[in-house]
Amino acid sequence: MSGEGATQQFLPLKALVEAVMSQDKETWLEKHPDAFLILDNPGDGVENASFQTIDAGRAKSGGGKAEEILRKLSAAGSYVFLLRREKNKFASMITVGRAANNALRLNVGSVSKFHAYFTYVARDGCWYLADAHSSNATFVDGKELPPSHGKQPVRSGSVLRFGPDVTAQFFDAEGFWDMLHGSGALSGPETVAVTGEEAKRLRKEIAARPQGTSSEGEEASDAQPAP
Repeated sequence: MSGEGATQQFLPLKALVEAVMSQDKETWLEKHPDAFLILDNPGDGVENASFQTIDAGRAKSGGGKAEEILRKLSAAGSYVFLLRREKNKFASMITVGRAANNALRLNVGSVSKFHAYFTYVARDGCWYLADAHSSNATFVDGKELPPSHGKQPVRSGSVLRFGPDVTAQFFDAEGFWDMLHGSGALSGPETVAVTGEEAKRLRKEIAARPQGTSSEGEEASDAQPAP
């Protein structure tokens, strides 16, 4: 399982876009097979995180297209977190939550200490996201996940939400390359941003729930599943 208090690392969004635009698809997938999240709000303490570098190959100017892509993606956020698959394992797990021992720490009050987790199942060639009995729920493309560790497949371009205050967009390496090179749909701000009214509604709904319960009325838990 990934986590255990390691220093959190992000990629600069601009560097990621430049790397994709400068490489052919085969080279990109060979060098960067991992999926990633573009986040709007990692929370307090993110200024202490480190930023990774990425091999951009031979730099080529993307011109106006690269700038347009960067502008649209910036609506999702400016923090890029890599979802690394562990080699030679049946499944990789990456935990998400407010506690410092999560692989992806979201130090935001509405996020549970252990909120959710990603798994990559090599047999399926697919990433999944599951809610971990969080107090304020996890959503994939607007659909609330069950609180009992039921996993949901996530596809490239999916919009994720951890409680009412943290939104992210998920991409796999191939889907991101296709999108930037014109063979996939480029999401705009309207598909990523959570409106103020929606966030207000969610907070009101959450406040009405009994303290310590999930969206289905079950007790929220900070316990992490066994790897």
